[in-house]
Amino acid sequence: MVGFIPREEILSNLRKKIDAGEPIVIAGVSLGETAKAAEAGGADLLLFYTSGRYRMMGRGSLVGMLPYENANDLTLNMAIEIAPVVEKTPVIAGVCATDPFISVRTFLGELRELGVSGVINYPTISMYGEEFMKMLEYQGITYELEVNMIKDARKLGMLTTPYAFSAEEAEKMAGAGADIIIIHAGYKRPLPSIEETIEKVRKIVEAAKKVNPNVLMIAHGGPIVDPESFRKVYEKTDVVGFMGFTAIERVPAIKAIQESVRSFKAVKKQ
Repeated sequence: MVGFIPREEILSNLRKKIDAGEPIVIAGVSLGETAKAAEAGGADLLLFYTSGRYRMMGRGSLVGMLPYENANDLTLNMAIEIAPVVEKTPVIAGVCATDPFISVRTFLGELRELGVSGVINYPTISMYGEEFMKMLEYQGITYELEVNMIKDARKLGMLTTPYAFSAEEAEKMAGAGADIIIIHAGYKRPLPSIEETIEKVRKIVEAAKKVNPNVLMIAHGGPIVDPESFRKVYEKTDVVGFMGFTAIERVPAIKAIQESVRSFKAVKKQ
């Protein structure tokens, strides 16, 4: 079982890999078995949150943004499932920092005790879009609560890997002391082109680096769906790695299962 690993130790190991010219891969995992597989494949970090679990249930990602289940309760259950089967790779959990019914600091401590080494702000109100986000913030459900969660996690010695959907959010998270900022390139359809995504990533990296030159930037989402699309972003921006859920966990599993079934169906008597 992997235990809690201090952020300084994790960052030291990551920077050695970056200096050696190796991209950082954060594997989105939703089940104990896929966490074990991602670790065996060499993932640098294992990250889990609600939407990943719903995807593996055959539902859409945005189910994780709707009130069907308590997000932090699900996170806790996923931590109990995943952390014990991971051998040595740091585990990162999604925290809904806007939950008005919990003490976020207490919840962070619970995750830490379970062997979770870091956190990401998910579910995040940034997913709702500008208009609904304004209404939420009017009622005190603010992005600032997510920023404060990152500050609290850092005080506990946890690795902080928040999402940023914009340059403004990247500046706020860099100012909060985030170790790694995961640039969300978007989820709306139709997806932006890879060229548009590269430009967006550059702007967000620049904004974050102005606040903290040492923050590590990771690409995720949008048209970055496979190694080739990641390579284009990796080569033309200052991101140091990739975070993927669907690209690493869901799609490969679907393809492997389909191929396995087809192979058995193709068997004929001689």
